[in-house]
Amino acid sequence: MIDEVTPGREPLAEEPLPAREVRGGARRPRRVRRVRRMRRARPTVRSGSLAVVLAAALLTGLALAFQGFARWAGEHPGWAVLLGLVAVPVLYALLRGMPHARELRRAARAGMAEAEADALAATRTAPPVPVDEPAGPPTHAQEPPPAADTFPPGPEEPTLAAPFHDGRTAPLPEPEAPEPYAPEPEPEAAVLTAAELDGVDLATLDFAALDPDTFEEAVAALCRRDGCADAETVGGAGDLGADVLATAPDGRRVVIQCKRYGPENKVGSQDLQRFGGTCWSVHGAQLAVLVTTSEFTAPAEEYAESSGIRCVDGADLAAWAEGTGPAPWGPGATVR
Repeated sequence: MIDEVTPGREPLAEEPLPAREVRGGARRPRRVRRVRRMRRARPTVRSGSLAVVLAAALLTGLALAFQGFARWAGEHPGWAVLLGLVAVPVLYALLRGMPHARELRRAARAGMAEAEADALAATRTAPPVPVDEPAGPPTHAQEPPPAADTFPPGPEEPTLAAPFHDGRTAPLPEPEAPEPYAPEPEPEAAVLTAAELDGVDLATLDFAALDPDTFEEAVAALCRRDGCADAETVGGAGDLGADVLATAPDGRRVVIQCKRYGPENKVGSQDLQRFGGTCWSVHGAQLAVLVTTSEFTAPAEEYAESSGIRCVDGADLAAWAEGTGPAPWGPGATVR
């Protein structure tokens, strides 16, 4: 065992070494331990050689990189200075952070180990779960109460006749049923004939309080008052968009459509488009007017302006009736 050596190598010189006493009185030479120690050191030598080769390659690569960087820095000194100003703080932060990262990893491992130890200790010290034992025979305390028929008869309790008043409490009144909801009736629209409207002061007339037919008659009465002697209503199922026909003082044929709407309902562009499709081609209008007690939407006003229809809203109608505003065919009337 001592004389065995690796092939291709010279055998180690045998030197007289003092023997070492072992338990039991036997002696073992130390040369055997030295040979075994050298055999175990061979992988360390190989790994050391590999580390030296890798270190030399790394240093060579760093030298080549530094040489290339120096050449580039000589050609671009401004960018090199800027890169150095950025790289120095980054390297400093990395070097400063490496010990802290190692400490954090150590602390994390220690915390995980402590948590595992606590969990293991908790499982070992947890009390056993009690097991439900089968219920034994019922005892006297668990016996069900006797039935009502088994009790001896006693004195009868007095019954209270309703209603009962003991002088301290008063009986609650029965709740009254709520009255059904009934919406407030809308005020009835005024109905006037054409003859009655001719005798009414149109300046004080509330056009929004009229029914649709009376509203058309009121617009025709306004036209007759301001010079259209032949103004008449033609509204109905087949009017094709014309409610009032008249001849203006300058001889133009006037076609008027009336829309009695509430303040929350505005005249839209569709109403104008339907009226514009018949007033010119069907009724031969030379002046088309749409009168409403409400207002017009912005698209409706744009369509009216592009098609030449004059729009009279609630404010313009009141001014026309009071005489403070022009008639649709009079001076000052504009197309909107």
